[in-house]
Amino acid sequence: MKALSYFRMVWKTNKAFAIFTMALLASTQLLILNLVTTFDTQAIIASIVEQLPKNMQVFLKESFFSTLTFDGAAAFGYNHPMVIALIIVNAINIPARHISRELESGTLEVLLSHPVKRNMFITTLWASGIVLLFLITLSAFLSSILGVYLFHQLSADVVFKILEISLNMWLFSVLILSYSLMIASKSKGGGLTGSLSAMIAFVFYVVFLISQLWSTLDFLLPYNIFYYYEPQQIMLGRGHIGLDTLVLVGLSGLCFGFSVIFFNKRDIP
Repeated sequence: MKALSYFRMVWKTNKAFAIFTMALLASTQLLILNLVTTFDTQAIIASIVEQLPKNMQVFLKESFFSTLTFDGAAAFGYNHPMVIALIIVNAINIPARHISRELESGTLEVLLSHPVKRNMFITTLWASGIVLLFLITLSAFLSSILGVYLFHQLSADVVFKILEISLNMWLFSVLILSYSLMIASKSKGGGLTGSLSAMIAFVFYVVFLISQLWSTLDFLLPYNIFYYYEPQQIMLGRGHIGLDTLVLVGLSGLCFGFSVIFFNKRDIP
């Protein structure tokens, strides 16, 4: 099995939803940047937020209001719940489809009956997923650069910051891919991989939001994967890209290592 041939198969299987994600992410970025330069969004939103409870006002001022500046808006597309959901679905779908569903259909059994080492198969699948997620991230990066060029002023500092938040998005999506691959390598097939992987991401996201609103739970933040996905903070110069990269890469590598161990030990029916 040639790695390039297998990547082409992974791309062919997942390209429809990946292209849809790229198009939606790019259009969202361009629309947000256009709106921020066209309307006085800060004054409009501020008048609405003043009607909310105090704790909600504090939360929104620390998180949402930063997006109403142009630099903050450039990162808003990366941090929008819809975009995050699409990235997570793309990352989960790759191992769920190419291990769990192919295991259930018998395709994986046929593939592994050929002289293919399991280590090579699982590594090629992981690498193919990483490349596909990179292409999605690249669309976000290029659309952000285009949006800044069209609606604001492009500078080396802005390009570097957009590059940093794009790296942060890519590594975050790779972590989702990696733990989904680990679950797929251990599970017996069917829809368990997709459901469990999505549930884990959803629980982390809900706990992250609650921890930001409720100070009693803020000690949980460093143990949450969304704590290390911070495009807005990075764009505004308040992020920790070095720490984020170290944690995301480390966790991804750990999950991939367990994936290899689980996949080598499992029985293929």
